[in-house]
Amino acid sequence: MGSTTKILIHYFCNQLTIFLFMKKFLLALALGLSTFIVTQAQEVTTKNILIKQGNTTIVVDQKTQNITLKPERFSIEFLNKPYQDKKELFYSAKALLTDNSQFTNMYESMAFDDIEFFSPGTGFAAPFDQNQFFPNLSEEGHQYLYYASNSDHRINKIGKQKEWDIYQWNLDGVNIDGNEITWKNYRIGELYLYFVVDRNLNDVIDPDEHHLIRITFKK
Repeated sequence: MGSTTKILIHYFCNQLTIFLFMKKFLLALALGLSTFIVTQAQEVTTKNILIKQGNTTIVVDQKTQNITLKPERFSIEFLNKPYQDKKELFYSAKALLTDNSQFTNMYESMAFDDIEFFSPGTGFAAPFDQNQFFPNLSEEGHQYLYYASNSDHRINKIGKQKEWDIYQWNLDGVNIDGNEITWKNYRIGELYLYFVVDRNLNDVIDPDEHHLIRITFKK
């Protein structure tokens, strides 16, 4: 075998080694990037809320968004700050649950005082149970969701993200006329959940603070 042939073989072997290395490197980079993107996409922010059920996470980042869930417990995760009564920092979320298919998201820029079901005195004083929660299905009032301390709260605190706390609200069904109905026995099959987090405490529904979630339950 001539010296020129040996040089060419050696050259092509080096090129093949470099090619295989770059292929593995780019594949690892792509997998890492895709994992990062998925992680980032499913991260709760001040512009979205997360719906979690089992191993499924749904990012709700639209003002009105349709989703499908199994008729089982699910949770809502969102960012906010603790309720501080003495400092008059009343950080909370408000949620309306209805079966009215005509309910629309038309309240942006409106003050809570001007919305009948969010006005003062319309918050349901439902007791908090860490194990089960059945909010009222009604357009006459709303769920008032806050966290003040370990002994005074209506939602769970599950983590922290920079200056914000991560809160979780579990829903096992709804309360209809005093009866606790699990999602499995919720015959209507659809739920309209209007969720608002007033993070700047101006008592107005600002952009990025509200979501209407249209939920269809399917086994």
